[in-house]
Amino acid sequence: GAILGVTVSCVVSSVFLYFKFRPAYKELGNADDTPMGVGKTAKGLLSIAVPITIGSAGLQLLIVLEQKLYMGQLLTANGLSQDVADTMKGIYSMTMTIYNMPCAFIVPIAISVIPAITAHLTLQNNRGVRETEESAARIAGLISLPCSVGLFVLARPVMALLGGYTGEKLVLAANLMRILSVCIFLYAIIQYTNALMQAHGYAHVPVVNMLLAGTVKLAVVYVLTGNPNLGIMGAPIGSVLGYTAIATMNLTAISKVIPQKPALLPNLLRPLLPASIMGAAVFAVYWGLTQVLGQDGSRVLLCGVPILAGVAVYLVTVVKCKAITAGDCQLLPKGDKIAKLLKL
Repeated sequence: GAILGVTVSCVVSSVFLYFKFRPAYKELGNADDTPMGVGKTAKGLLSIAVPITIGSAGLQLLIVLEQKLYMGQLLTANGLSQDVADTMKGIYSMTMTIYNMPCAFIVPIAISVIPAITAHLTLQNNRGVRETEESAARIAGLISLPCSVGLFVLARPVMALLGGYTGEKLVLAANLMRILSVCIFLYAIIQYTNALMQAHGYAHVPVVNMLLAGTVKLAVVYVLTGNPNLGIMGAPIGSVLGYTAIATMNLTAISKVIPQKPALLPNLLRPLLPASIMGAAVFAVYWGLTQVLGQDGSRVLLCGVPILAGVAVYLVTVVKCKAITAGDCQLLPKGDKIAKLLKL
């Protein structure tokens, strides 16, 4: 059933993109220049596709190896039974599923930046390149930071609602989720910097960085999960350290290979203040509800009401703090409508 859902969704999205592409293609008109030959075009595509494919395959391999490592350590170094280790693995897998939800929105936005930057590069518009890159950085932070803060603050009610956990399992799930929530912002940096380097013709650099840092991450996971005081907690800690290493290597590479260096970190962190205010508001609402309903009260209310309050506070503070501009909205679907809604 799960595989069928993936297949159907891919078919539906392919059909949708095809019918969106047809009218846009007709408006392009005929170009005056001579198109590249089939061989040269194929070579160009492969030079981009092969590194990205290798990187994706390498990432999946690292995930499989990580599971093997921490399960082995839980059974041997920690001396846990197979049932207990399987239970911990199931809880960690559930937190990973929830972590992947906001990440699913980050990837398509990061990919959409590539043609926008490439267009300015083709026209040799250095100012346009820099403005687009900095605008994309603000969007990356705008989406990822509130997700990281929100999941950190609401780790317990989210895992209670979506995972159905109680007691010690809920405590473990909440602690795992809090650590993984940090990875959302780091993941956004990685995807955004990957897109930047791909647009500038350095598609192989993020692949190398990922494989190098991924190897270090496996070593960290092996050591930390072998510590009985940490156990399965070592896995998300390893992810944070591994993602931090990849993000750092990517940012360092960009500072060296891109001539017009954009101000990435200041723009990535620009929505930090609104996200922090939102986090405080979410915590206050959640704490107030627990005083009335108790921590074991209605899971829907304990999770849903703080989220709705957080969305409202974040939208207001983002506009008041000028963390987003009308130009930034153009990188988002229905950007004009979003800009009008926020009165930018």
